[in-house]
Amino acid sequence: MSIKATLRARQRRRRILLISVIAVVVALLVVVYFIAAAGSDPYTKYIGQPVSQTVLGQVTGVSDSTLNAIGTPTGVSPPAKISGSLLTSGGKPEVLYVGGEFCPFCAIERWAIIVALSHFGTFSGLQYMLSSSTDLNANTPTFTFANVTYTSSYITFVAVEEYGRAGQSDVRQTLTAAQTSLVSQYDTCSASATQSTGGIPFVDIANQYAVNCGAQFELPDQSQYLTSPSQPNIIGMNWTQIASQLNTPGSPIAQLVDGAANYLISAICNVDGGQPGSVCNQQYATATLANVSPAQGTSTALVAVPARISDPRWTV
Repeated sequence: MSIKATLRARQRRRRILLISVIAVVVALLVVVYFIAAAGSDPYTKYIGQPVSQTVLGQVTGVSDSTLNAIGTPTGVSPPAKISGSLLTSGGKPEVLYVGGEFCPFCAIERWAIIVALSHFGTFSGLQYMLSSSTDLNANTPTFTFANVTYTSSYITFVAVEEYGRAGQSDVRQTLTAAQTSLVSQYDTCSASATQSTGGIPFVDIANQYAVNCGAQFELPDQSQYLTSPSQPNIIGMNWTQIASQLNTPGSPIAQLVDGAANYLISAICNVDGGQPGSVCNQQYATATLANVSPAQGTSTALVAVPARISDPRWTV
C-alpha cells in the first residue's frame, strides 16, 4: 500500500471514530434531557408568578354556606390555647405566621390561612410556590407569603418565610428579636404529640391561640403519618385543581382545608371582639377550640391534639 493510501485509510478511521464519539455524546445528552424532563415538575415555571385572578377568587371566596356545611371535620386539629399578653400591631390583634417555602407542611397550612383570613381582609401580592422537590410530598402546590400585603380593618397579618424553596441554604426572611421570643415561648408541642419542640409552620393568633405542632391536617399521601387512609392526595395536582374544589362541601380536599380555616376563623373571632359580625355570627366561626392552661411553672401552653407533622426549624 502506498503512503498516500495509508494516510487516507488513517484519516477515514479518524473520521469514523470522531463521528462515533459525537453520536455517543449526542445520544447521552438526549437520554439525560429526557431523564431530567421526566423528573421535573411541569409547574415549576409558575413559581414566583402572581396568582391568577381565577385561582385567587376561588381560594379567597369560599362561601359561608360551604364553611357552615363543612364545620370541623375529623382529621383537622384546632389551634392550641395559649396564654400571654395580647399580641397587637397597628392597634389590632396580630396574626403571626412563620414558615418556609421549602416546607411541605407549611404548604398545606397556607391554603387554610388564606381561606380564613380572606373573611377578615384582602390579600394582594400572592405568588405561586411549590414546596421542596426533595422533601416529603415533593412539589406540593402552595403559595408564598414572602411578598404579600394584607389589608384588614380587624386584624394585622405578619408573615415570615424564613427559608426559600432550597431550604437551609436559602435564607429568605429573618425573624425579629420579638418574633424569635414568641417562637421560643409558644412554638412547642405536648408530650403526646410527635415531638417535644416546635417547628414550622407556626401561627400565633394574638398570643391567645397557636398552631404550634405543625399543620392542622396531615399531608394526604404519607400513609405512615395518616390516621385515616381516606384522606385525599393533592400531590401531583396543580393550584387550579385544588382551588376549584374549595367551595364544594363534599370534596375531601375542601373538608381538610376549609375545616382548618374554620378553626382559624373561630380563634380570630375570639380575639378581635367578634368582628365582622357577618363572619363571627356564622356557625362555622364558633368552633370549639382547645382550652388547656399552661403547665405549672412554665409560660408555654400545652395541649393534647391529634398528632401532626412539622418541619424542624433549621438554624444556620
